[in-house]
Amino acid sequence: MIDIYLFYGLIAFYLIGALLAVIFNKKDAICAYFPFIGAAIAALLGFLFSISVIFGDTFSLRLSGESFLKFGFFVDKLSAFFILVISIAVFAVSIYSTGYVREYFGKKNIGYLGFLYNLFILSMILVVSADNAVMFLIVWELMSIISYFLVVYEHEKPETRKAGFIYIVMTHFGTGFIILSFLIFSGTSGSFSFETFRNAGLTMTPLLKDLAFLFALIGFGAKAGIVPLHIWLPYAHPAAPGNVSALMSGVMIKTAIFMLIRVSFDFLGAGESWWGYVVLVLGTISAILGILYAVVEPDIKRMLAFSSIENIGIILIGLGASMVFLSSGYTTLSAIAAIAALYHLLNHSVFKSLLFMGAGSIIYSTHTKNIENLGGLIKKCL
Repeated sequence: MIDIYLFYGLIAFYLIGALLAVIFNKKDAICAYFPFIGAAIAALLGFLFSISVIFGDTFSLRLSGESFLKFGFFVDKLSAFFILVISIAVFAVSIYSTGYVREYFGKKNIGYLGFLYNLFILSMILVVSADNAVMFLIVWELMSIISYFLVVYEHEKPETRKAGFIYIVMTHFGTGFIILSFLIFSGTSGSFSFETFRNAGLTMTPLLKDLAFLFALIGFGAKAGIVPLHIWLPYAHPAAPGNVSALMSGVMIKTAIFMLIRVSFDFLGAGESWWGYVVLVLGTISAILGILYAVVEPDIKRMLAFSSIENIGIILIGLGASMVFLSSGYTTLSAIAAIAALYHLLNHSVFKSLLFMGAGSIIYSTHTKNIENLGGLIKKCL
């Protein structure tokens, strides 16, 4: 019973944080604290909620709707793990934000940033807990649009506007393929409920299964930043404010990994070994190219963005191996590979959020992103 109160509570505090940002949007000093403290409290509730589901029962909340269009929330142990990952990063970034946003005092509307910040996090929570394809697409689109406005927060800069344009084009390119994948499932099941999608995966023809997987891989791969669909990431993450970059790279791109796991394993059962090999190859290419671009990049935030491409590749290597093992009947090896992928997902969320916060602090103090100009920083600390 406590699960539902924790779930309602975390949603409420994100909304309260957004509301306080609107109410006090003209007062920079207040907006530097209230919206982000609200998000930090919500993150604590999210942490407790996820732990209660991981070590307890599955959480389900049904809302009103027709039989073929039932809206609701469903949080199993996989969803709870991703809520845990989001909440850990959000708590740290929210505390960091109370100091970081002082950079914008008198220059930008802090209330606007706090409002979008809270709604952005809430949209990610809803993405990993939605139990209906239509509801999922609504909150997925909400997450994409809000993150676009966060990317172009410093819209007076031409490079920021360019980054926002590339990001919004690529995210809607991916959404188109996600819709195609969901239409295949709904056409087979006669419903948009994810519960029926699980049954549909058992009755689909091999061709429809292959198409549903490939469309999902392209759609969610574009959001995750896998090569060659990564082009938006080195533009958008450096353009966004430091605290937003930390969440986009640390947790937002992981929501795409969540749905790729859901579709490949939960809906389709990872039945074909060649699916795993495709994911394995794409992950390997992403890991190699991502780190090669990172080591020659002089812009500190672009370097971290390329590093995220590398780490998404590493996560996909684990998932691809898990799919290959599962399709071949090696369930224990499949579980080990999946655990390794999820462990690195958590690992990357923590250290990449921390790295972006560190980069944001450096830029805050030096007003440059160029690594070549950052020698002798220790003198500023003495």
